Amino acid sequence: MSLSTLLDHLFSGTGSATDSPEAPRENGDDAPSVTVVHECRDCGTNVSAGTTRCPACESEDIVTYSIE
Repeated sequence: MSLSTLLDHLFSGTGSATDSPEAPRENGDDAPSVTVVHECRDCGTNVSAGTTRCPACESEDIVTYSIE
């Protein structure tokens, strides 16, 4: 991704799927939302679900956190 494209995403409020956590939606307005984050335990890079190797440091130590 070029620097100008990255800056456009940052300032427009959008980003790629690997940079933002997933937020599954539950039915109902009163249901708490749960955020799921997949990240490399070695370097902290956010990755998409199903990633087995970190694209930044090539570690295979990927963890998933659910945040309510």
